[in-house]
Amino acid sequence: MSAELNRDYEIAQELGRGRFGVVRRCVSRSTGEPFAVKSVDRSSLADDLDRELAELEPKLAQLACAGNPGAVQTHAAYEDDTWTHTVMDLCSGPDLLDWVRRRRGAPVPEPVAADIVAQVAQALALCHRRGVAHRDVKPDNIVLDDVEEDGEDVSPRARLADFGSAAWIGGGRRAEGLVGTPHYVAPEVVSGEDYGEKADVWSAGVVMYVLLSGGALPFGGETAKDVLSAVMRGSVRFPPRLFSGVSPAAKDLMRRMMCRDEWRRFSAEQVLRHPWIVSGGGSRAMEQPT
Repeated sequence: MSAELNRDYEIAQELGRGRFGVVRRCVSRSTGEPFAVKSVDRSSLADDLDRELAELEPKLAQLACAGNPGAVQTHAAYEDDTWTHTVMDLCSGPDLLDWVRRRRGAPVPEPVAADIVAQVAQALALCHRRGVAHRDVKPDNIVLDDVEEDGEDVSPRARLADFGSAAWIGGGRRAEGLVGTPHYVAPEVVSGEDYGEKADVWSAGVVMYVLLSGGALPFGGETAKDVLSAVMRGSVRFPPRLFSGVSPAAKDLMRRMMCRDEWRRFSAEQVLRHPWIVSGGGSRAMEQPT
């Protein structure tokens, strides 16, 4: 551990471990406030891209998340010759993937799904305006607060987390590299082209599909190669057994978010203006007097 980190924070138990780093609970020595710290040993990363991402993560996370209510806040960053430590909000709730699994295949009601998708789109819109693409939007990287144990149909607060794959796209720059998770990655990323912020919108569209289907994925396969081939075909289908009760407006938005043509695909700002989002998944229309 870096000396500066230990000077400012008391490091406690491990909370989780990923491909590139370990997350621990920590407590501010000056205020007693609890946080989480993600620590990455850059010397253990053999790939040049992985090392670059580890170095960029705290800078891009601070840029994208500061004052962004839909993102987990970064509070401090420490770096020495080999380690990068990022201090962030301590999130007590489940991630979106765990929350969906708890429902055991039951689809998320459209008003609740619309609220979650709106929160994610709002967070992404602010990230994109600041020149940051997340590049790994998926349920595992969306954390929930205010989850009511007995209120399955109550909208939780959703926040975007883990900027470990983020890229700088400010000033019209485009990102490169096959970065992300196979089931959620956009076709232009798979094809090896350069790409922009709309790759995040594709991924958010897959998240929306997962919510409304009760956990099913639009692009599947036995292997990662099969999944990426399905992504490249980019044909979104809505099996009746899963989507018979889903509104045409919701399906329309998913098609616009998972549009294979990047230039025709919605931006995060356009997602927020879609009638399905504006109506709260139909809830506001139903509340209007007849």
